[in-house]
Amino acid sequence: MTKPAKEANLLEQANASGGVRKFLTFTKISGPGIWLTLAALSAGSLVGSLGLGQRLGVEGLWVQAWAMLLGMFSLWAISHIALHTQQSLFSLLKNEWNPSLGWWLAGFAMITNFAWCMPQFRFGAEITGSVLIPFLDNKAGKVAVAFCMLALSIFLSFWYERSGFQSKLFQWVLRSILWGLAACLIVSISLTLPTSGILSKDIFNGLLPSINHLTEVSGSYDSLLREAGDFRPFWEEKLLAKQKELTLVTFSSTLGINLLFALPLLLLGRGWRREHNSFAKFNLFSGLFIPFVLCSSSLTILSAIAHQGLVKNNAHNADNSDPFLVHETSGPTHELLAERIRSEIGHQAFDSLPPFQQEEKIESLLFHEKALARAVIHTDTKQWIRILSENNNSFLPHLLGLSVLLISFSTILVLMVLNGHLVCEVLGKPHKGAPFQSGSLLLALSSVGPFILSDQDSWVADPSYFLSLAILPYALFSFLAMLNSKDLLGRQSPKGLQGVMINFGLCAACLCLGVSSFYLVWNHFWGNIPIGQILMIVLGIALLIGYFSLKNRKLANRISGLEAKLQRAVDKID
Repeated sequence: MTKPAKEANLLEQANASGGVRKFLTFTKISGPGIWLTLAALSAGSLVGSLGLGQRLGVEGLWVQAWAMLLGMFSLWAISHIALHTQQSLFSLLKNEWNPSLGWWLAGFAMITNFAWCMPQFRFGAEITGSVLIPFLDNKAGKVAVAFCMLALSIFLSFWYERSGFQSKLFQWVLRSILWGLAACLIVSISLTLPTSGILSKDIFNGLLPSINHLTEVSGSYDSLLREAGDFRPFWEEKLLAKQKELTLVTFSSTLGINLLFALPLLLLGRGWRREHNSFAKFNLFSGLFIPFVLCSSSLTILSAIAHQGLVKNNAHNADNSDPFLVHETSGPTHELLAERIRSEIGHQAFDSLPPFQQEEKIESLLFHEKALARAVIHTDTKQWIRILSENNNSFLPHLLGLSVLLISFSTILVLMVLNGHLVCEVLGKPHKGAPFQSGSLLLALSSVGPFILSDQDSWVADPSYFLSLAILPYALFSFLAMLNSKDLLGRQSPKGLQGVMINFGLCAACLCLGVSSFYLVWNHFWGNIPIGQILMIVLGIALLIGYFSLKNRKLANRISGLEAKLQRAVDKID
């Protein structure tokens, strides 16, 4: 008996018995949830979690948790469609629904894989040198770490398509990474939370959604804002703008297009069929939602402890003695502080000053305003590492460093495998052998990005994020329509309470995730060019053309079939 047949038999017995046995059987069988968790816990999620902790404290816990909860309904809908049609999302869209959407999703998913993979090498190399192995904290050491991460990822990815022991060992490696990551974060929380002043009720309240973060500055910076005096409105405006941007961006990008595209490939690759439907939904909840929320929330809490505690303890630090501000008055932070001086003495007066007097004006600002500037400006990896390392005297930095390294490495490994599936799917090749390995190795090119691009966010991360958000609203509404299409699923559309829940959740996902993504893209400008509006309109037109062209082709084929039947009937009469 094959593995899928064994699993189907176990699930049939578990469904018949119900209760505890059903739960234990569902828990025993691993599924794609772990894969998606390790892919979702990427550098982007890490930065989002840390940013939420910095700017919102534990009040921001709800953002990623609720975004993933809404995303779950999309994943449940996709899994239901894939298992009942036995088609991948790309094949289904191309042949049955909207070929334009299929090709756009495939292209954007590949771009997203590349963009998500690239920063992992930088994060892994920097955390290894800065925290775990200090003698590697140089360019040669970082290159060596990145090379080791790449070599090990390639080696393990080739195990994936093998049968027997190697395949089982690959699955064990993934589960071990996830368990190790969860253990590191739980221990870190247990070491810091008791003395942080953060109560369990604060965490619970932080998990409740709030739209106040879009209209009001978080109370985390009240002490600093009070010290800002007459310039409080200036800093409130800057903080609110960044806070709003961070909330919407993190909320909209928690679930990537590449994960939506990859799920059916993972399901069908395991040989799952419609009898696996209930288990697939359970596995996504237990293997994706719970671990993701646990890990991302832990990172947000740790960031809140490090940053908000630092602000609170230094709110009255009038002598600028904060060790974390040594190099904070450079780059974007310098420009923001200069803007603050201009608001006080006027643009012309400041710009007319000699450069050394401008610098004196900026340096004369007290800690309170420098700390507010730091809160406004996005903190890069080195600064995060520095804060997390120097703000604690225990072995906590090493646990956090190991957590970041596990996140980076697992994301590279999983994305390489997923990209192999994606390339095979687009090319119409079997998901094994040279095509699969070539697709996996394509992401190896991303390893050089952090070392040749001085600003990889501008060149890679930002465009990929922009494109993914642009296609997301159209994809979510298409999934809703496909789930309820009688032509596509017939009687297999979800019914009863389950159908109501999935449809309600998917509608909520379309409304919240879709609208927020549309808003971010629509208001995106490239200089004076409304690039976001242009892209959304072009995508909309392309998708309409794709939908109606396929519909017309199906109609033409149906007419041709009827004409052929009619001709055969006439021939019989004659």
